[in-house]
Amino acid sequence: MPLRSPRTNVAYELPSTVKSLNEGWLSTCQTAAAVSGLFAVVEVLLLAFIKDPVHYTHPHKHAAIQALRAFSYCALFFSCSAAISSLVLTDEFGELPVRASRKADPIKQGIFDSSSASLLEVYGARRSWRWVMWHWLFSLMAAVACLVTQILIYVWIEESLSVQITVSCVACFGILPLLHFVPMTRSNRRSSIIIAATSSQTVGSMTGP
Repeated sequence: MPLRSPRTNVAYELPSTVKSLNEGWLSTCQTAAAVSGLFAVVEVLLLAFIKDPVHYTHPHKHAAIQALRAFSYCALFFSCSAAISSLVLTDEFGELPVRASRKADPIKQGIFDSSSASLLEVYGARRSWRWVMWHWLFSLMAAVACLVTQILIYVWIEESLSVQITVSCVACFGILPLLHFVPMTRSNRRSSIIIAATSSQTVGSMTGP
């Protein structure tokens, strides 16, 4: 007996808070996929440059050159990995409105007492999106770190001491925004998210007379 297809409410719209959260993630993942692909292209070009012995005036620094090649390969794979994770997340968030339209609105009172990630899961995101998100974030940050390390190693192999110090300081300053993604210790208090009413549920009906 063939399985019955789920009924889809084609007129359904996500609550404004959920819609904004979903669109934010969707935009981030699409941009990350493009950036990761660009990183992969850059790494291919850098790898060709690095493997050419003509570009080294100190070929006796064999260990440093081998480390440079290793970071090049790592950066290439991390970039491809981040691109794949971004595409998976893009598909996940792009399909979320359809999944939400196939179930009754799980939040009746307009208030959700949990995290934004849990909110997305209530409206149709699969739980596996969390580990894919961490996989994407780690891969992207690792690709950036490997790229910066490549540049620094090459500079310390080939350039003068003044250039080495200057570039190292600039590199440290340049990667400071990545600290934004480092988990910080936070309070365990649960936060309430107010879900804006849809066209079928007005604010007045939520609050009552």
